Order: sequence, then C-alpha cells, then structure tokens
Amino acid sequence: LQRHSRFTASEIWKLLATGKDGKGFSATGCTYIEEKAIETETNLYERPELDEVEALLHGKMYEEPAYKAYVQASKNYSMRHFGTENPLFLEYNEYSGGSPDGIMGEGEIVHWGLEIKCPKNSKNHYKYLKFKDQWDLREKRVEYYSQIQFLLMITGAKGFHFVSYDERWKDPALRLKILEVLPDQKFQDNLDIRLQLAQKEKIKLIKELKSMQ
Repeated sequence: LQRHSRFTASEIWKLLATGKDGKGFSATGCTYIEEKAIETETNLYERPELDEVEALLHGKMYEEPAYKAYVQASKNYSMRHFGTENPLFLEYNEYSGGSPDGIMGEGEIVHWGLEIKCPKNSKNHYKYLKFKDQWDLREKRVEYYSQIQFLLMITGAKGFHFVSYDERWKDPALRLKILEVLPDQKFQDNLDIRLQLAQKEKIKLIKELKSMQ
C-alpha cells in the first residue's frame, strides 16, 4: 500500500535512460511514469501478487537462509532483517521511497544497509561471484546499483552490502557473495534530478487527463 503511486528504489533505474533524442525519458521510463500516474488516480483494493513469477517465488523462499548466511559470514549480528513477512518501506519524499532488506543502526540513525538477491538462475550468481567492486555492479547490473544508491539516499547510511546467495553450489564458499557499495554522489545527484523530472511528468499526465473530461 505504501508503494502504491510512488517511485520506488527497485524500479528507479527505469528513469535513468533518456529518449532517442537525448531528452526526456526512454520508452521504459515513460511507461513507468504512466503506471505511477494511473496508480495516483486509482484506489488499490487488493495488493497485486506476482506469485506466478518463478524468480520472485525463488527469492522469497531463500531470503531468510540468505540473511542467516550473511550474518554468519559478516558477523553483523545487529543487522535487522525486513523480509516478506515484515517489510519496511521508508519514504524519500512524498512521491518516492524504498524497502531495504536490512538495516543496522541506533534508533532512527542507519549506519549500514543490506540488499539481498537470490537468483533463480545459477548463472547470474556465477556472474556476481566475479564482481570485484561496486563499479562492476554499476556497469553490469545498473538496476541493482540504482536501487542501492537510492536506498543510501533514503537512509543516509554509510554504505550497503549487496548480497547474492545461491544454496545450490556444492562448495559452501561459493554460495554467498558480499559486495560493499558506498555512496556515489554524482550518480545520486543524477537520480535525484531524474526523479524530480519524473514527478513533474506524472503531474502533467494527470492534469492533461483531467482537462479532457
């Protein structure tokens, strides 16, 4: 319900690309803005479920084992997990926000955050195992990089851990990948600008629709 009508961290990457003329938003970005405009003007009576999507089901199934494996490896015992059963949505502003998989801090102060991925395809985990730093994540999985950078903006944390977990690997050492992601100020500034432009476009779409009535 909190995510309804808001631009969220998991999908904010859709706003990064410009149109073919180098201006505005790409087709993907325009579609995303339209979806949020529609959500703004409609009521949500049922939470839409995508349980038929195998990748999402796999991620839900292994998020708790992934969290436990992370805590054991990192020794970050104070990291609080917010999974499917107890999700946490944090606002960036009145029209955007995000849901971290875990946060560590004191009171309202967040020192560190956690984003967990449990790939259904082991080939994806294999790729993540070879990532050396956050720049590999930015280059090869910009959607995850954007998600974490926006969560850093929302929480004010010093950094996040990107975690990939795949229990099917025979060698236990290869089942978990932890990558440190620190704030990327230039990238964050661009995200903030694109987000503001998207909100203006969303309001414009709503006004145009109402003027036709």
